[in-house]
Amino acid sequence: MAKVAEYFSIPLMILVSISYICTMPLFYIQSTKSSGIFAVWDNTESNTYFEDRLRLNSDEVEQLKDFSERKRLEWLSSRYLLHIMTGAKSRTICTKDEYGKPVLINSEYHISLSHSVNRTAVIASKHSVGIDIQKVVSKIGRIARKFCNEVEQNHIPIDDNQALLYYHIIWGAKECIYKSYGKRKVDFRGHMSISKVSNNLTSGTAIGRIEINGFEALYNIEYRLMEDYMIVTSVEIE
Repeated sequence: MAKVAEYFSIPLMILVSISYICTMPLFYIQSTKSSGIFAVWDNTESNTYFEDRLRLNSDEVEQLKDFSERKRLEWLSSRYLLHIMTGAKSRTICTKDEYGKPVLINSEYHISLSHSVNRTAVIASKHSVGIDIQKVVSKIGRIARKFCNEVEQNHIPIDDNQALLYYHIIWGAKECIYKSYGKRKVDFRGHMSISKVSNNLTSGTAIGRIEINGFEALYNIEYRLMEDYMIVTSVEIE
């Protein structure tokens, strides 16, 4: 059964009814506090399950021919999750721009997609957004200096378990901003910073910033530990 956040509000996209959602392998759905809505899908189905429901066009069928089995499942599950989030009868096609950023054709909504192990996550908003889902793993501490700047390193908790969550929050937040920015050649240490991380590292907020090539933006960051996955979202502050 899908888990629905307590402060779930009127969605930005027309959602299917909760009774319908609860019959699907939809793990979680929630509106963010800063004008976004995201959902998480638990990938327990075969590729055929999604193909039968998506009605792929010829270009999509051709594109999927070169994908590995795992990448194909990630692609299909994210497009299907996007589709059921809209509640529409016909599917809005998701394609990519010149930089590889996912976009919805003829839609005012910004979207972002993420995958980790057997979970798929999608966010949509009328503002620029990003989402990242990561299964919590201990090895992230070994590469923390590659994405944490000096200020962020000064706030690493002493407790090892808390430090592990902190690393995933910083990494996830910067992944979100990178996806929202949507262009390449971003230095996670030099171009982005995360501040004001809540004391509660299992559920809270932060502020993100990016400064690159004359572009500057601030983001509301939200994160939540769900089972052993850290889910982070960003919505640009306009």
